[in-house]
Amino acid sequence: MKDQTRKLIRYTLPSILSMVSIFLFSIVDGIFVGHGVGINAVGAINISFPFIMFFSATTMLTTIGGLTIAAIRIGRKDFQGANQVFTHSIILNAAIGTIICLAGTLFTSPLARMLGATDTFYPLVKEYLFWYSVFIIPCCLNSAFLGFARNDGVPELVSILTIVSSVINIAGDYFLIFPLHMGLKGAALATGGAQTLSLLCIYSHFLSKKGKLKLIKLKTDLHLIGNMFRRGMPECIAQFGTPVTMVLTNIMLAKYLGDNALNAYSLLMYIATFSASIFIGASQGLQPLFGNSYGEGNEKDLSYYLKAGICISVGGGVLINSILLFSGPSVSLLFNANEASITLFSQHMPKYLVSILLEAVTVTISAFLYSTTRSKAALTIHVLRAFVVNTIVILLIPAVLGPQNLWFAPLIIETIVMISAIFLLKYNTRNGLIGSELE
Repeated sequence: MKDQTRKLIRYTLPSILSMVSIFLFSIVDGIFVGHGVGINAVGAINISFPFIMFFSATTMLTTIGGLTIAAIRIGRKDFQGANQVFTHSIILNAAIGTIICLAGTLFTSPLARMLGATDTFYPLVKEYLFWYSVFIIPCCLNSAFLGFARNDGVPELVSILTIVSSVINIAGDYFLIFPLHMGLKGAALATGGAQTLSLLCIYSHFLSKKGKLKLIKLKTDLHLIGNMFRRGMPECIAQFGTPVTMVLTNIMLAKYLGDNALNAYSLLMYIATFSASIFIGASQGLQPLFGNSYGEGNEKDLSYYLKAGICISVGGGVLINSILLFSGPSVSLLFNANEASITLFSQHMPKYLVSILLEAVTVTISAFLYSTTRSKAALTIHVLRAFVVNTIVILLIPAVLGPQNLWFAPLIIETIVMISAIFLLKYNTRNGLIGSELE
């Protein structure tokens, strides 16, 4: 087996398995919530999700920005420089997590209304938001430490911890929702507790002498912080794409089609995003490979990882989508949804699954671009997807095509964005895959 293929499998397979476990947990979590609290509680988590994604998006500035620069420095064997990036990233993540934690716990009521919670969902959204926010700091740090551990050459450990924490989360969900009858508070506590345990375990790696990355004495470098923000901005904006789209869609569905449509959309998000676990995991695994190859100036490996990444993302998506097309309607029954919601879900699921395949190409191209210092191109892709194309399409469809055609929005959005991503990739690699700007 070629060294390229060996590295590709070693980094992408554990990452994909990690993401699959996370999304499987998300589905099981929804099933427990649906049966233990009610279908409106599933809708309440869907309404709360944009806030969670906002928190995740904000941490991308320092997490992905740090990972990108650290990977390039590791490729150049500049381990002291990589440690400097690592230390800055962790401290900044802790600061960001603290701010968002305070916002979520102190301003829960206005946040719930801002997210589009109607009177039906408001008490449930408020409860879930508060208890989730309590654990935002360990969630934030866990994500950062896991990312840097992957860059530090232990992708298998990251995968194991992610899978184990997902299992603990599921067990906690069951125990807190059913025997203890803690409702959405229990679901949030289970998530926060599992993330905290994962953080304690992954931190032990950096206390050992097995890896290259270590937390060192901080010497504040404003130039480095600026570069981290710049490199992390594309993924930060990318994370906003889901919450912005969900908020807009929730508002439009509530306005025109009612609570059954909102609940059906919640089910679609659970099922369709499971398919996304393949390309999200693949892109996370490819990030250090892209960065290291770029730092080494190895254009051959860059080309191989880019092509292989697209094939893995799309091929894996086709496989999972094929399974979901047959099993999705049956799985939806496990959420305790009413007949009207399940009917809408089954009718519109194929559109969402096709849009996920298009998104797979876009995300892989973006991972390549931001990992090789082409931040402006990656940022352009995600601004289009997170703010421009999605807003125009979702707001225009009810007026132009009718509210019933809101279900076509993801397919239209992802088609436009994927075409834009391919163009930007071709344009930015017209003189070769290796750029001239190294960190």
